[in-house]
Amino acid sequence: MATRVHHPCRGRVTMAVAVLAGALGLLCSGCTPEGPADIEAASVHSPGVNWTAVQQAIGTELAAEDGGVHTAEWLRTDLHVVNAGITESPGMELGAEASFHETSPGKVVVIGEATLTEDELSKVADRLQQGGVEITAIHKHLQAESPRLWWLHYAAYGEPVHIAHAVHAALAATGIPARRPSETHSPLALDTAALDRVIGAKGEIEHGTYHFHVPVTQKVTDTRARVTLPYLMEASSLLMFQPLGAGRAAVNGDFVMTADQVNPVIKALRSRGITIIELHNHMLHEQPRLFYLHFWATGQATALAHSLRAGLDQLHAPST
Repeated sequence: MATRVHHPCRGRVTMAVAVLAGALGLLCSGCTPEGPADIEAASVHSPGVNWTAVQQAIGTELAAEDGGVHTAEWLRTDLHVVNAGITESPGMELGAEASFHETSPGKVVVIGEATLTEDELSKVADRLQQGGVEITAIHKHLQAESPRLWWLHYAAYGEPVHIAHAVHAALAATGIPARRPSETHSPLALDTAALDRVIGAKGEIEHGTYHFHVPVTQKVTDTRARVTLPYLMEASSLLMFQPLGAGRAAVNGDFVMTADQVNPVIKALRSRGITIIELHNHMLHEQPRLFYLHFWATGQATALAHSLRAGLDQLHAPST
């Protein structure tokens, strides 16, 4: 599988194809996503999603990706973030994204998140809700970061252009740059082939970092949209490596687990010195219920990969 060099911040395993660029959208006042009844009532003769119009409304390029997912991404290049003494690359999931998946002709489910400062958090939450977008989680992904940051997760259902306007209006209340910088093609100071062998998957370069996405083994259903969610939409564990030089790396990300997997994964990680940051949910309407375990560590990259592999092994261990 070839390594991609450009994709949204919850990395992908296929080459993203950019949709034609559009102009910045304007706020659509009073636009409220429609619920599942509206999705079900949609005529089979309705047109599909106009992704160019969605892109214009959200104000940045969309990437068409695996499983019928279209994603907008922004990076927090406006912030200088230091966590536990390490200056974090924006590629370590410091940014925002909105992933759209068509559920019926012309209707979508949208799942997204945003990295926000304390001053931005309430303003963004208010604007999302004013646009009919659900807040699904607010929590930390790091343990000792400066400036203090929060991660806000959200979901929306219904007409995609209306949702895109609401997301655009909410992010306009932040310092997030309207467009992401171009991806660089510089090689990483990591033995990525060795990391691939240990993790057992092909990682991907993203904004100077190396990402793995490991899909959950279960089918994940959004019970409100009544669709199976593609693994790109919160249904895969994320393992991120930021090179620190001399074969060292910082690792961050999250393991996606069902309830019976939570404690075995924590035990496996802690026995290898991985710091546990938070355990929480990202969604409201998923089945089975999923839990997200955020972690942090620094050290030799291959040794860290072995530690994370031990956590992944618990996701495939037989239930006791």
